[in-house]
Amino acid sequence: MRFLLLVIGILYITPVLALSPPTGRVLLTLTGNITDTNAGHTAKLDRKMLNALPLYSITTKNPWVHQAHKYSGFSAVDLLKLTGAKGNLLRITALNKYVIEIPITDFTERGAIFAMRKDSHPMSVRELGPILVMYPFDDDPKLKNETYYWRSIWQISTIEVLTSPSKE
Repeated sequence: MRFLLLVIGILYITPVLALSPPTGRVLLTLTGNITDTNAGHTAKLDRKMLNALPLYSITTKNPWVHQAHKYSGFSAVDLLKLTGAKGNLLRITALNKYVIEIPITDFTERGAIFAMRKDSHPMSVRELGPILVMYPFDDDPKLKNETYYWRSIWQISTIEVLTSPSKE
């Protein structure tokens, strides 16, 4: 009886992983203020897991490609829900170790997405993929400046979810 109570107690206090482990090549690793993980204190996500998130699209030109393309991908909001993340700032790192911090408001108020497809085709590393932050530059002239161009990070490999103090 004691063994059964011990097992039940362990099961009760041991967190159950909300995320399944990836079955394909890991495209994105999340760290920081997340609660739902699948690899220690991190969440590792493959293409299939990311494609299961709600899809959003932006058709726009950008500074490095001068004709309009349709970019499709997921929102930071849905990614944060998936991982039980709490924060207001994302520290994003690219494959080449470029790092930029992007406030969540860029996704909730400015319409940015994590794009994985360009004109309905998955983006390779050579094409700035597999994941890049894209803004609707043609929809809002205020986005056409260095701040948002620098935040349009490509070849994303990791995201750290942070909570920064508010600037009031």
